[in-house]
Amino acid sequence: MKHPPSWQRWGLACCLAVASAMATAEPPHELEGVPIDDSATVAGTKLVLNGASIQKRGFFKTNTLALYLIEKRHTLDEVVKLSGPKRVHLVMLRDVKGFLIARQFLTDFAANATEVEANALSAEVELIADGYATIDMLHKGDAVVIDWVPGQGIVSTLNGHSMGPAHDNQLLWDVSLRPVMGKQAPRELREQLLDTQ
Repeated sequence: MKHPPSWQRWGLACCLAVASAMATAEPPHELEGVPIDDSATVAGTKLVLNGASIQKRGFFKTNTLALYLIEKRHTLDEVVKLSGPKRVHLVMLRDVKGFLIARQFLTDFAANATEVEANALSAEVELIADGYATIDMLHKGDAVVIDWVPGQGIVSTLNGHSMGPAHDNQLLWDVSLRPVMGKQAPRELREQLLDTQ
C-alpha cells in the first residue's frame, strides 16, 4: 500500500487539528442573543466578568445584567468590600418607558435600604429617579453602564452618553447592588451574578 508523502501527512494533521479546535471551542458568551464580554476596562483598570444573568420583571425578561470586578467575588459583602473600579452593564431586551424604570428603582431602593440609609440617601435617590423619568423610552438594545470609579463615585451612561453628574457616595453604590445580589434578590439572578451556581 502506497502512503502519501510526509508533507501531505503533516498538512492533513494540521487540518484535522484546526477542525478539532473549531469544533470544541466554546462560542462567545451570549444571553438572549446579547454578547457578554469577558472583560471591561474602567478608569484604565481591566476588570473580569464576575457573572451575568437576565433580569425579569414579573414574567417578562427586561434586560441582561453583567458584573465586572478586578477579581472574582462570590458574595455581595465581598463585592462591596473589594477595592478598585467596578461595573454593572445592562442591555435592554424590550422597550420600557422611563417612568416605569424610575418607579421600579424607587421600589427596589425602599425594599432594600434601612430607614437610616433611606433618610441619608433620599435626595440622591430622588435625583436618579428623576433622571430615569425624563427618558421617554429605553429601547431594546439600549446599553446602560453603571461604573463605580474611586475618587469619582457612580458614573452612568446610556449608549455612551452621560446620564448626569457622578454620585460620590459609597453607601448609595452598596445599596444599589442589593436588589440584584442581596438576600431579597431573585435566587437565579443573584447566583449567576455572583457565580455561585
